Amino acid sequence: MIKNYFKTAWRSLKGSKFYSIINISGLACGLATAILLLLWVQHEKSYDRFHSGYSRIYRVLAHFEANGEEMVWDGMPGPLSVLSRSIPSVASLVRINDEVDQVLANADRSKIMDGFHTAYVDSSFFTLFDFEFLQGHDARPLPNNNSVVITRSTANRLFGDDDVLGEGLQFRGDNFTITGILHDFPDNSSMQFDAVFPMGSYAQLFTARGGNGDWKTIDEDMGNYVFKTYVKLHEGADPGITGRDFTTLHTEARDGDSSTRFGLQALADMHLVSPDGNDAAAKMVRIFLIVAILILAIAAVNYVNLSTARALTRAREVSIRKIIGAGRKQLFFQFVLETAMLFSLALLAAIGLAFALLPAYNLITGKTLQLSLTDASIWKTIGYAALGTLLAASIYPALLLSDFHPLRALKGKVASGIGNDLFRKALVVFQFSISIVLVVATLVIGRQLNYVRKMDLGYDKSYVFSVPLPNTVAGHIDALKNELTGQHGIINVSLTDIYDIANHESASSDLEWAGKPEGSQSMITQAVIDEDFIPTMKMELLEGRNFTGTPADSNLYIINEAAVKKMGLKPPYAGQTIRFHGRKGTIIGVVGDFNYKSLKEEIAPLLFFRWWPGNVLYVRTTAQDAQQAITAVEQQYKKYAGDIPFSYSFLDKQFEARYISDRRAGLLFNSFAGIAIFISCLGLLGLSTYTVRQRVKEIGIRKVLGASVGSVVQLLAKGSVLLVTVSIVIAIPVAWFAMSRWLEDFAYRIDIEWWMFALAGLLAVAVALLTVSFQSVKAALMNPVKSLKSE
Repeated sequence: MIKNYFKTAWRSLKGSKFYSIINISGLACGLATAILLLLWVQHEKSYDRFHSGYSRIYRVLAHFEANGEEMVWDGMPGPLSVLSRSIPSVASLVRINDEVDQVLANADRSKIMDGFHTAYVDSSFFTLFDFEFLQGHDARPLPNNNSVVITRSTANRLFGDDDVLGEGLQFRGDNFTITGILHDFPDNSSMQFDAVFPMGSYAQLFTARGGNGDWKTIDEDMGNYVFKTYVKLHEGADPGITGRDFTTLHTEARDGDSSTRFGLQALADMHLVSPDGNDAAAKMVRIFLIVAILILAIAAVNYVNLSTARALTRAREVSIRKIIGAGRKQLFFQFVLETAMLFSLALLAAIGLAFALLPAYNLITGKTLQLSLTDASIWKTIGYAALGTLLAASIYPALLLSDFHPLRALKGKVASGIGNDLFRKALVVFQFSISIVLVVATLVIGRQLNYVRKMDLGYDKSYVFSVPLPNTVAGHIDALKNELTGQHGIINVSLTDIYDIANHESASSDLEWAGKPEGSQSMITQAVIDEDFIPTMKMELLEGRNFTGTPADSNLYIINEAAVKKMGLKPPYAGQTIRFHGRKGTIIGVVGDFNYKSLKEEIAPLLFFRWWPGNVLYVRTTAQDAQQAITAVEQQYKKYAGDIPFSYSFLDKQFEARYISDRRAGLLFNSFAGIAIFISCLGLLGLSTYTVRQRVKEIGIRKVLGASVGSVVQLLAKGSVLLVTVSIVIAIPVAWFAMSRWLEDFAYRIDIEWWMFALAGLLAVAVALLTVSFQSVKAALMNPVKSLKSE
C-alpha cells in the first residue's frame, strides 16, 4: 500500500512538471530564507547562555536622575563589591574594568601590537563565568598581581604559538607572566577580551597615580563608576530585593548623600537590551523572526493556491479512485504523501541553497554563522521551518482533493466554487500584502540611514583622522603639534581626549552654577580640547570666544546650547561663573550643538575645558593629500612614541560604524522584500497559467466574435491587478504602523511620506502585470480554431 502511494505520488509530480517546478522553487526559496533567518535569530538569542547557571547571573546597573531624566550606567563604585558580602542573596561577585585598543608586547619587545581589548578582573571571574582554558587552569589562574591570562589568538599574534605558559608579556611598561591560555571568547559572548589581568594590578596602579581625591584605593573610591559588576545570586533569590540592598549599602556608605539606585539586569538579556532599557535590538530579533514566519507562510500559500486551483483537473482522478473503493482517509494520506515528497525535494534544494548563500549572508549580517548538519541545533532550526510549512501546505489541499463527490465530478458538474475561488484570491492578497510591507520597510530604512549619513552634525567630519597618543608623547605634545602645523596636506592639528566623536560618553554631575535648583543632579558630558579643536572640526561659536592656548585657559569653560538650556542661564552667557569638579571658572563661549553620540539620542549638555593637553590628535587634511598627511603624522609620532605602534582612524569611518547594524538591517530587508516578491510571483505565475488553461475556449470564442488581442490580455490581467490593489490597501496601514515604531528609536528621523507607499504599490502592480502578461499574451495570440477544435 505504502509503495503504491509513493508510485502514484511520483507519477503525479512527473505528470505536472510545470507546477512541480514552481512549487519546489517557491518552497525552496522560502525554506532557505527562513533557515538563514532562524539561524541568525537563534544566534542572537544564544548570547551569554553558555555559562552554567546563567539564569542566576546579573549585571548591576546604576540609575539616577539627571537633567530631569533618568540615566543608567553599567558601572558602579569599587567598594560595593566589598560591602556586598553582607547581602545574603549574593553567591559571588566580580568587578571588571576593561579598555579597548590597548598595546601589548612580548618580553623583549620584538613584537609590539595594538588593538587589544584588555580587562582587569577580580579572582572570581573564572568561577562565575565559564570561559574555557586550553592551558594553565587551576584553582588560581591569576595567582599574583603580575600574572596574566591571554587568549589563543593573542598568543598567536604576539608569540606565533599558543604554547606560551610562563612567557613574559609587557603592558603599560609593566612585566607580566602568562599563567593561562584561554580559547578565544565565543562569538555569542558579550565579553570579548584578548588579555585578562588581576584586579590587584589595577589597584596598585590606581594608588600609585594618587587615587581619586581623598580616596586612595579602589576599595574606598565611591565617586568612580568605572567597574562593570556582575553577581551570581543564590537559587530562588529575588533580583529586585538584591538591587535595593545595593542601593541601601551605597546610600549608607555616602552618609545618605546619594540618590543613586541600583538594579539588576539578567545576563541573558544583556546583548539585546541596553542598560537604559532600550530594546531596539530585541525588537529587530522579533521582527526577523516574524519575517521568517511570513516568508514561510508565503511559500506555503503558493502550494495551497496551486493545489486548490488544480483541484478541478484532478476531480475525475479522485472520483474514479473513490468508485473503485478508495476511502477518503486513503486519499487524504495519498495527497499528504505527494506534498511530503515534493516538500522533501524542496527541503534538499533549500539546504543546498542555504549553504551556497551563507558566505554572502554572513557578509551582510557581520556574523560568522555556520550551517553544520552535524549540529543538533541546526536540525532543530530546519525542523521548525520544515514541519510548520509542511503542515500548513498539506492539510487543506488534501482535505479538499479527497472530498469530491464522484458522480458529480464524472458528469463534469464540479465547479471550483465561489468559496474556494475567494480563498485563493485571499491567499494572493496575503502574499502581496506582506511583499508590499517589506518594500515599504526597505524604502523607509534606506531613507532614514541616508538621512543620518547626510544630516548636519554640527561639525565637519570629512577628511579628519584621529591618532591616540601614548603616555610617552605627553611631554612632547607642543613640539609634535608645532612640527605638524603647516606641513603640506595638513590643514589643522588639535588635541582632545575624545577618542570617538560619534560616541563620547565621559560625563559628570559635579557641576555648580548660580541659580542651580536645590537637590538638582545635572549630568554634563565633559571633554578636554585645545584652542585648535573648534576650528579643526569647523564648529560654530555662537557667543564669546575660543581658548587661547595660554595657562589662563585652565580656569575657563566653553559649553554647548543644550547646556545653556538645561542650566537655565540668562544671556549674555559669556562671563558667568560656574564650578566644575570643585574648580571655579568662567564661561567664555557657547558652541553650537553638535552630535557627539548616537543620532538615536538627543544632544545632551556638554562642557569643554583645558586642564591638560589631551591624548588624542585630530588632523584635518584633504582628499588628495590624506596619505601624505598620515605619513607625516606617523613620522613625527615615531620620533616620540618609540616602538609603540602607530594607528589612526578617520572620523567618518567611526561615524559609519555606529550605524552598521541599521545598515545591515536595511540590506537584509532589501533581500527579504525581493525574495517575498519572487515567491509571490511564482504563485501568481502558476495561478495565471491555470486560469488561462481553464479559459482557453472562452478566449477562442471571444476572438471569433471579434475581440482584439489587447482586450483579451486586459481581461486576463485585470483580476491580478485588482488583487494587488486590495493588497496595497491592506499593506499601507500595517507598513505605516511598523515603520513608525522603528523610527521611534531615532531622535532625528525622517517623515513617512505618501510616495513611499505609492512607489511600493506601483512596483507590486508592475511585477504582477509582468508575471501574468506572458501567459495572457500567449493565450490571446492563440489561433481560435486550435482552441475550439475539440468542440
